[in-house]
Amino acid sequence: MNHKNTANNGRGIAHPENSQALILTQHKQESRVDSRLFAQRVGIKHKNLYALIQNHKLELRELGTLPFQTETCAHSTGATTLKYALLNEHQFDYLCRIVRGRDAAGMKRLKLDVTKAFAHRRAAEPIRREYLPGYHESRDGLKALGAKQHHYINLARAENRVAGLGDGERRNANEQQLGVLVVMQKIEQAAFEEAIRNGLTPTEAVREVARRMDMFASLMTPAPAVGVSHV
Repeated sequence: MNHKNTANNGRGIAHPENSQALILTQHKQESRVDSRLFAQRVGIKHKNLYALIQNHKLELRELGTLPFQTETCAHSTGATTLKYALLNEHQFDYLCRIVRGRDAAGMKRLKLDVTKAFAHRRAAEPIRREYLPGYHESRDGLKALGAKQHHYINLARAENRVAGLGDGERRNANEQQLGVLVVMQKIEQAAFEEAIRNGLTPTEAVREVARRMDMFASLMTPAPAVGVSHV
């Protein structure tokens, strides 16, 4: 699993792509730890970890639902399927106690990273709850203008640029990025209301929103140093 060090889209905030959030994966609005990542980080074969999960699935299910997933991997001689599990925080902790043959240093680092990732996720939940209603209100405003699919795509890209997010990364946005998105939605709602009153097209409305976003982003970007003269 390769990650770039940083993402910086020229405007808005920069963030590390290998942040704690990327340790977690989302499954039906729940944060989970992928068993493949678990095995990789602690230096054991995934098939052995998966067998351990199967042997302890009754105990693991006492700690919550235990979703299993299947991935198909194509290669030159055909395709193979890989089964893996998605663990909640308590299931991860339970497995850490019973895994054998592990890399002790890798396990220690993984435990710390996962603990921090879940802590960050919990810290972002209040902002995430505020983000979702604003998201729908913003899209409803754009819909009222007669928007097509490409208008929604362009709007999302403009939001991601300012928030420092790449395509597909919004589900792992941290509290700072979610806060920026909430502000963006307020800007969008005001702009779309004005666009409806002024009879603008959805393309014109999205362009106006992007212009206002850039103005906002410029306020978060440090101005270049200028010389100061003293009298």
